[in-house]
Amino acid sequence: MSCDEGDITVVELKRYAYCPRIVFITHVLHLDEVVSEAMEAGLEQHDEAVITPLIAKLKALRVLRSVELRSERLKISGKPDYLVITRNREYVPVEVKWASSDKGRGRWDHKLQLTAYALLIEENFKTSVKRGYIYYLKDKRVAELVIDEGLKNLTRKIIDNMHKMILEERDPGIITPPSKCVNCGYRAYCRPGLS
Repeated sequence: MSCDEGDITVVELKRYAYCPRIVFITHVLHLDEVVSEAMEAGLEQHDEAVITPLIAKLKALRVLRSVELRSERLKISGKPDYLVITRNREYVPVEVKWASSDKGRGRWDHKLQLTAYALLIEENFKTSVKRGYIYYLKDKRVAELVIDEGLKNLTRKIIDNMHKMILEERDPGIITPPSKCVNCGYRAYCRPGLS
């Protein structure tokens, strides 16, 4: 996958949903993330065994891992952890997160990430994606996400807002509560005094 000039990644979209300033820092200020031990643990490869029950439930015909996808139209690129193709030829993105679910539901930034992968799959495979799954390693829960047109349109709008923010070099300011900043690899640039 070539990440063309002007592209954003689906991971950056997830970060934007968590805190828009992260994308400003990386794309406009060109500063790198300070990687912590917790973040390194989250970067480890996921063992496919954790999603084996989900693969069986979906009646998978094929399971593709880290498929590189790009959208010329949206100017985004990314690799879902898994792309399950069912016996009914349904394409289902699956993400594995080193986190806890939101009481059994997917977290907002993860839902947005999964929807962006759905948009990429639709454009690259000429299909329609209706659902996806997020497996949370910390509480061993699987959250199903129904991916409807409303969520797809909202995701497209957020992607467009990200491109505009970068193009205009517009700082969104600090809008994230300090509790979300404690383990952030960009905290030194926003809130250096926060411990």
